Amino acid sequence: MAETMETSQQDLSGVLFLMKPSGMTAHDVVDYVRKVTKIKRVGHTGTLDPLAAGLMILCLGRATRFALYLSELDKVYRFEVVFGIQTTSQDADGEVISRQPCDEVTEERVRSVLPQFIGVIEQIPPMQSALHYQGRRLYELARKGVEVPRTPRKVTIHRLELIRFVDETPKRALLEVECGRGTYIRTLASDIGKALGCGAYQHFLVRLKIGPFSLRNALTLEEFTQQIKEGRLREMIVPVDQTLVAFPPLALSPMDFRKLSRGSEAIVGTVWGHPRLTDRGLVRLYGPGRSFLGIGQVRRRGNLWICQPRTILASPS
Repeated sequence: MAETMETSQQDLSGVLFLMKPSGMTAHDVVDYVRKVTKIKRVGHTGTLDPLAAGLMILCLGRATRFALYLSELDKVYRFEVVFGIQTTSQDADGEVISRQPCDEVTEERVRSVLPQFIGVIEQIPPMQSALHYQGRRLYELARKGVEVPRTPRKVTIHRLELIRFVDETPKRALLEVECGRGTYIRTLASDIGKALGCGAYQHFLVRLKIGPFSLRNALTLEEFTQQIKEGRLREMIVPVDQTLVAFPPLALSPMDFRKLSRGSEAIVGTVWGHPRLTDRGLVRLYGPGRSFLGIGQVRRRGNLWICQPRTILASPS
């Protein structure tokens, strides 16, 4: 019976919403889920620093093929900035490298510098990041005390708000940011401190949202473990197509379903028949009985929509 149950779980595919606690890496969470579910193929859709907590979206089984699309979603974070102190890692995990007076830092001054960080900005990735330099990850070099030059990267900040300012020693602020992929919040905190002329570091960080999905929908690891013990794993898994809501659905005829499932393009309708589609846009593909096939990309050819498969399930379900 145990072998049958384990084999059945290996066939599970879908998405989990979990809350990562502070102190665990994203890979720790992935490894834990693999261990308790006995599912080998588990992947996350965006890392979180060990000190950070918050929402993680994990893909299981065949759903791991769609992790890239979920990793592109915008994210919302809430974080505390401590002013007048800089650390080696730009967060509370690093060693203090400077202390500066911040008597002139006020709520009004903090509010006044935030607009300069909204829009497309450049960030220099921190050494404590997973980026590669000559075949080595930056955080591996940082652990050895090695610092290497990093190329600034463009990131997008959609919204940056001051939630609360604490006018005590040390002065600090609680901020909320909505940003695009690749944004380093610890670097944002440090750069805000530089703009104020006193330095700063990120004291804590919580990820509240990924795309339309909220931390309120996530299970703690304790809740997740308890439901596993109660045999409710299938109830926790969300079908992957339900998380790809950024892409409009496209119903296929049986013939087009077969073509796309084999990797061929297909004419899927007219421009008038599908007004929600956009040229070069991605779509969710559904066959007979609303069986999810995968993600395709449509392009306009005259008054027709041509669809090419982008990520297709090996065995449509």
